[in-house]
Amino acid sequence: MPRLENWLKELALPVDPVLVPLMCLQTAFSTPWLPSESCYQVSRLMLWLMAIDNVLDAPGSAGGTEARVRGWRRVLDGRAGGEGDPVALALAEIAEALRRDGRPELTAVWRESMHQTLTGMTLENAAARTAAAGGGLPDLTDYLLHGAWSIGVEQQVTALWALMGEPGLSLRLPVLRGALRQAATAIRLLNDLRGHHRERSEGKVDALTIGLGEQEAHRRAEAEIEGCRRALAPLAGAGYGSAVALERVVLWHARMYRRFDPVRPGRAAARPLPGGGPDATGPMHDAPFVHRPREAPPMGIEQEVPSEQQVQEVLEAIASGAEYDRAGLVDLFDRLEPVGIGLLIGTWRGGAFETGSENAEQLAKMRWYGKRFVDADHVEPLLCRDENGEVHSYEEMGLATLREVVHRGKQSTAMVYDQLPIIDHFRRLTDDVLLGVMDKKGDPVDFYFHLTRVPAPTRSADGLPETP
Repeated sequence: MPRLENWLKELALPVDPVLVPLMCLQTAFSTPWLPSESCYQVSRLMLWLMAIDNVLDAPGSAGGTEARVRGWRRVLDGRAGGEGDPVALALAEIAEALRRDGRPELTAVWRESMHQTLTGMTLENAAARTAAAGGGLPDLTDYLLHGAWSIGVEQQVTALWALMGEPGLSLRLPVLRGALRQAATAIRLLNDLRGHHRERSEGKVDALTIGLGEQEAHRRAEAEIEGCRRALAPLAGAGYGSAVALERVVLWHARMYRRFDPVRPGRAAARPLPGGGPDATGPMHDAPFVHRPREAPPMGIEQEVPSEQQVQEVLEAIASGAEYDRAGLVDLFDRLEPVGIGLLIGTWRGGAFETGSENAEQLAKMRWYGKRFVDADHVEPLLCRDENGEVHSYEEMGLATLREVVHRGKQSTAMVYDQLPIIDHFRRLTDDVLLGVMDKKGDPVDFYFHLTRVPAPTRSADGLPETP
């Protein structure tokens, strides 16, 4: 806290220092397993978000802030900008620290969310000026879209993700970002409910000003939070810190807005929000059972991950075409990481770990070659060889799609047949080798198989494809 207070003072950022303990406590609650330096970086980011909110809300700021916002965007993009602007200097420090300590692919997600913040706050500011001049109010859907951007939750959480170093986090982003969007929308509605009377006196526009009733706003907030937590449940239950952190951020904000307005932290809440007071029960107040995140080895938690020997044995069986013990495959499958859609895109050559089952015999008769994943809505599940050895898509049994499905306690991308009661679930052995299990309705025994990525054809100097 003293370090943050000194940082605010040195840069003369327009933030009340009384908020420093609140930001530190929030970060510590959300990710208590992260090192203090990471928590400091995220707390500093949250104070910066409050600073730009104050800058954009300042009376008569419309004309003078457009150039500053452009400067902030240049800083985010790694270009010079905003010289002499303390807010830009602060952002440059934050961005450089994340670039240094964060994972590049996740830092890019954070930068995207930061640009969205600037867009959302600018639009909110313009809407308030338009309403003050007697113009119309924004559409509720548009307001919630931009309001979710500007509430600061997405920026906080994506920064935490970038600093975690969680293995395979990028593969879980489709599920995580969907849950994060629900969380940000819910927290925007709770913010509007708590601060409506203050913001109305300040001439700001919120969901209630646009016409959403208090009870409906509260109902929608609870529905978004419940949807968020349902989506996160498989990942949080498996111990992924990325999901645990998001769930705890949601829990913190929901409880905070029940009790007070963080813009006026020294003043107690004048009245409870619709749906109950601070001690009301409901989905926002049930503390989740949270497993320790798997990317936190200092906690001394033993993670159920496969041994190198176990993985190597299976990879050798795949390479040699040998059979492998089914009980060992079941145990390995449960320990492996889920996969995302992005990893699957491409052509894969398949094989079985057994030869005597009905499923293995049927695939052998079809001369099954593998699978081709074009995109989430176009999958060719049965690539087979014809009598001449040419590979073609066998479509008599239909095509398939990719969907996020929970199986054996983990949520992962699965292949769902369009016309058959079959779902293929996948886990990652390496980026180029997958372990799969066919879940066939009515079949009491799951069928385990493997997929190996087929390298994309290279092109010669004359532009013609070369055989790998």
